[in-house]
Amino acid sequence: MKTTTREHWEWKVQLAIAYAHNNSLIDISLKAVADMLSVSKDIFSHKFASLKGEPYARYVKRTRLEAGVGYLRHSNFSIHEISEKCRYSGESFAKAIRGWFNTSPTGLRNQDYMPAEKHTLEQTRIATASQQDFPEYFNMENTVDCRLPGCTLYYNILPSGNDPVKGMVASMARYSRQLRDLTTELAMEDARIITGTLDVVPVTTYDRMMMYVGLLLPNTPANTMAHYQLITKYQESYRLVDRQIEEGHYKKLKVPLSFADAGLPMYKFINANCRVGHFYMRTNHFFISLPEPSVSEIYIPWQKSI
Repeated sequence: MKTTTREHWEWKVQLAIAYAHNNSLIDISLKAVADMLSVSKDIFSHKFASLKGEPYARYVKRTRLEAGVGYLRHSNFSIHEISEKCRYSGESFAKAIRGWFNTSPTGLRNQDYMPAEKHTLEQTRIATASQQDFPEYFNMENTVDCRLPGCTLYYNILPSGNDPVKGMVASMARYSRQLRDLTTELAMEDARIITGTLDVVPVTTYDRMMMYVGLLLPNTPANTMAHYQLITKYQESYRLVDRQIEEGHYKKLKVPLSFADAGLPMYKFINANCRVGHFYMRTNHFFISLPEPSVSEIYIPWQKSI
């Protein structure tokens, strides 16, 4: 595939992935996605599979099931509630989980480690040269409860080459610099440069994980013009896809570490505390905000008790 052709289709694939994430509560038609992208269904299906290593329909099914497993692992939603979040009946959710993971939803909820977990953690350690867990920073006493307003996330899916964390480390400076320039140019209010994964850690196998960096911009009147300019002037040229992030409660943890140093101990901290019930996650997507090169602010979507 020629470079220009590959770049064209990588953009189309990003749009298709964003569509799947933005429409997780509806049935997704391959034809509808192809029509949205102004391409034929057959060509889109071939190009997506060629670039991502699996058909689009399988990608959608896999990510929805993996989202369900994330809820099983890190929330205290009931299995019935989780199945509804993933568009399954209780019986069909259990059948799909057993077919994909060879165990029941309860079995996954009680399992100490996911099949992909140890490999993912080891590969992340290698990619980031992480040597410490920094318990002096990563403890419950250092968390602050906060609430973020509804936001739009404008993001790039980072190049991976089947080594997503290594790809993130290699390309973060270039992408984040571009986004910082935009925040200044468009006079955004309370914008955050954030990074994380679109997938469920550690359910998704390491080679299929998709890391992103993006602008998290509150949906406030002060940012109306910035949103308009991002969509009309910069979205396609900067290859930014978008998704809505609902307002909600977060556990915030500020640490004097770069995103690369903070990533692995962050996951270990979240997983350990969810597993023992110190807090639970209301969605699967925690993220790191990057206010300074050597400072990370970790936001964990908190399933706050009423």
